Amino acid sequence: MAVHVQTRARAAILVGLLFIGCKHDPTAPAEISPAGNDTRVHPGHPGFGVDNAPLDGVPFAVAINDENAYYVSQLIAGGVARGTLPSQDMGVPIHVGSITSQVRMSPDGRTAYASNQDEGTIQVIDVASNAVTGTIFGVPSILTTGISRDGKTLYALSDFHGIDVIDLESRSITATIPQSSTGAILAGVAFHPTRPLMYAAARDDGRINVINTDTNTVVDAITVPGARIQNLAVTDDGTQLFATDIERSRLLVWSTTHLDAAPHEIPVGSGVVRNAFDVALTPDQVQVYVSALADGNVYVFDRATLSLVTTITVGGSPRYIAFDETGTFAVIPNEGDWVTFVHEGGAPPPPPPPPSACTTPPTGPAPSGLTHPELGTMETSPLGALPFAVAVSRHNVAYITQLLNATAVRADLPSSALSASFAVGDIPSQVRMSPDGSTAYVENQDSETITYIDVATNAIIGTASIPDGSVLQLGLSPEGDRLYALTDYYGVYVIDVSSRSVIAQIPASSTGSLLTGVAFHPFASCMYISARDEGVVRTVDLTLNAVVAERRVTGGRIQTVAVSRDGGSLYGADIGRSKLISWDLPSASSSFTETGVGTPMDRNVFDVAVTPDNAQLWVGTLSDGKVFVFDRATRAALGEIVTGGSVRYIGFSPAGSQAVVANESGWVNFVP
Repeated sequence: MAVHVQTRARAAILVGLLFIGCKHDPTAPAEISPAGNDTRVHPGHPGFGVDNAPLDGVPFAVAINDENAYYVSQLIAGGVARGTLPSQDMGVPIHVGSITSQVRMSPDGRTAYASNQDEGTIQVIDVASNAVTGTIFGVPSILTTGISRDGKTLYALSDFHGIDVIDLESRSITATIPQSSTGAILAGVAFHPTRPLMYAAARDDGRINVINTDTNTVVDAITVPGARIQNLAVTDDGTQLFATDIERSRLLVWSTTHLDAAPHEIPVGSGVVRNAFDVALTPDQVQVYVSALADGNVYVFDRATLSLVTTITVGGSPRYIAFDETGTFAVIPNEGDWVTFVHEGGAPPPPPPPPSACTTPPTGPAPSGLTHPELGTMETSPLGALPFAVAVSRHNVAYITQLLNATAVRADLPSSALSASFAVGDIPSQVRMSPDGSTAYVENQDSETITYIDVATNAIIGTASIPDGSVLQLGLSPEGDRLYALTDYYGVYVIDVSSRSVIAQIPASSTGSLLTGVAFHPFASCMYISARDEGVVRTVDLTLNAVVAERRVTGGRIQTVAVSRDGGSLYGADIGRSKLISWDLPSASSSFTETGVGTPMDRNVFDVAVTPDNAQLWVGTLSDGKVFVFDRATRAALGEIVTGGSVRYIGFSPAGSQAVVANESGWVNFVP
């Protein structure tokens, strides 16, 4: 929900080099003559043809004038390359400085302005001769620039200095709108077509400043909690404001007459952090283009309905977007060292896929006739070599892995007697049981393998291997036909159980890193994975093997996840703050509730598990040496099981009458 404020917000502090900015076509909207006297070409939008032209030095920003001359900046090379549409040939770039993160054209098309981020300079380029004719000295770091509709003023938006107002005739700073008014990390800028208003995004505050350019004062501000506003665009009729939320990969849309209302939010692409970047309207104002860094796509939306028209796959990481005056071409620099030209021609792409069922998954009845353990008694069986993971088969066979001994043991429930250790592979940090109970799958964390164990004999019968990475978590599909190897820095490998071969990879660019938690929806082909140190749980549509949504807990570290047996709730164990996190799945909301668990300290809460009857939540703790039991529906505390030591994973017998709790301090607890 947007929070509309009239007061000035304080800026957040961000350390590091910031390659950020915003696209804004500085030319005034074309005026169309009355019917019968119109000699202009009516603007349109590009077709489906796509070409990539090579350009090194990290192509970044772009500007096009009304004579089809275009400039593309080279972020790292510190140059700008010039071409003239429809040609995709760009001449030898001219050097203009370093970290050239923005380029703008004057409304008359005669002059280009290339800004050098950390030098704090803006090079003035004569377009006709393609030569630098002067330098404007500003204050570092200039993250982006905007030119007023009349072409007389340039605005230099900075990281921690506010906005410098530069008179382009004298090429000097005439005023400064201070950071105390604007906030910090000013990444995006756009102008109202008829009113003296400039919109400037303070990215990490999730804030858009509304600035009166007659008085150079902030007169209003919009804040979107949880968002990081990267770039802005305003329609030619001034009725709508568009923004990209790079944090949640969304397109945000407001009516400019109702900026106090919450924006319309449209998911963009895979929904990962650092994805949706630039937003630009086609010259006919019919379509909205959004570039996505992580996906390597440009998403095209219908402006009227905000529905996805098509996805333009460009690869790499597309940055800024610009159109020629007629809308025949889009020019899109790509930091992968090429420039994409979108134009007429080419086969229409296929229609977009239907919305993922994982966006609002169905609910259903929880299994009937099951129960949960009583809390009155507990048996303890000693076990060395750091007991860690637990899995229980449909036949009441429990496996407990021994992390430091490359082994596991077996208990035939309800007995708490443990078998002799048997080999399962190095660092066995997770174990899963096949639905029929005949096979156990043990991940070997740093060996890049998964060991198959015949449960009848406790013997190794095979292995599956992944190409790279440490397997931090292992998921088994409810049907038992796919294994999902969650890794440290290589995403998720999808393994066909029968052939023991990798058949797909969900890349780390979509999943994040340090993937420690996994759970499956009971009624939809959806998997939930936690990128622990990001504090993010991402939803994977298993029909696509693609991330389709994410839920973020700012300041959290989500170790493990679980889904209720009715499919209505998702739970996360926040090891960083010792919290139980709960989300409502059917609503598709990213909002959550949190419940304190034990001592509020780092590295305490570890595993969360739902009892088979769907009535309780069990949460194990490392530091407290307890299992905390909550009512699942209300999350009210029901009791605690004092195990001592450090509780790792929790498993239940199929009927729910017994719990098996691995304790790394040297024992296994059985709770009947």
